[in-house]
Amino acid sequence: MREALIIGLLGGGLAVAGIVWYLHRRRQQVRAQYRHKLEAALADGTLTSDELAELEKFRESSDLSHAEVRMIARAIYRSALRQALDDARLTEQEDQALRKLQLQLALSESDLGDEGDAVARLRLLARIQSDELPVVEAPIHLVPNEIAHWVVQASLAERLELPGRGRTAPAGVPLIVTSEAGFSAEGTRTELRSSEEVLPVDLGVLVVTSRRTVFHGVKRTVSVPHARLDRIVLYADGLRFEEAGGAARGDFLVDDAELTAAVALQAARKRRAEIKPTRSGRTA
Repeated sequence: MREALIIGLLGGGLAVAGIVWYLHRRRQQVRAQYRHKLEAALADGTLTSDELAELEKFRESSDLSHAEVRMIARAIYRSALRQALDDARLTEQEDQALRKLQLQLALSESDLGDEGDAVARLRLLARIQSDELPVVEAPIHLVPNEIAHWVVQASLAERLELPGRGRTAPAGVPLIVTSEAGFSAEGTRTELRSSEEVLPVDLGVLVVTSRRTVFHGVKRTVSVPHARLDRIVLYADGLRFEEAGGAARGDFLVDDAELTAAVALQAARKRRAEIKPTRSGRTA
């Protein structure tokens, strides 16, 4: 009798598990059907009132909650965002398409979450490339007519000469100040932090202004005038500033190396366009 009770309980448990699995599977199918209908309605770029009414009718008949519908809308937006950002850039056309899709899907900024942060970052990058540099409050003293464009926490690092080892410099993408090529982070970029030859020596802030890039640390200050800046080497987690002739002014570890490099590059090019360096190269 005891064995029969146990078998009965096991059989009942399996039946309940089977029902739960079936309901879960059915729910997934309904969500997939709603997503398919929504994507088909959006295919021509216009979501009509009739299509909205049909979608709402399907939602009600399928007992889909509004939370589930928002989840599906976010998934569609996320998919469109991935396609737009395959090249790590956001064109004006892609931006307009994403704004329209967000409006059609009735997604708020809070609904987008991390996706919204990613789009906001790339919109800022696009504005920087269009010479719309941000203006921020500077934590350092500025000279007259100098404007601060970017402030980020940074670590100053030095390259070490390790005895008995071949030199294996970290791989970075060179950004030439005198070039007319647009900003691009494409290419092989390794982390400075993972290199045994790179040693952080000071902690502070990196400030990009209209005239220079300044590292203001606890132990030292490093100033790189834009008029003498030849190129910026972009790594996965930092930057290297080099003057004409390859003289390095230091490696800097920062959280968002791409945005920092984009601001510094555009600010340097803008400064170069404003002045004509003297023969001695001492113009700042």
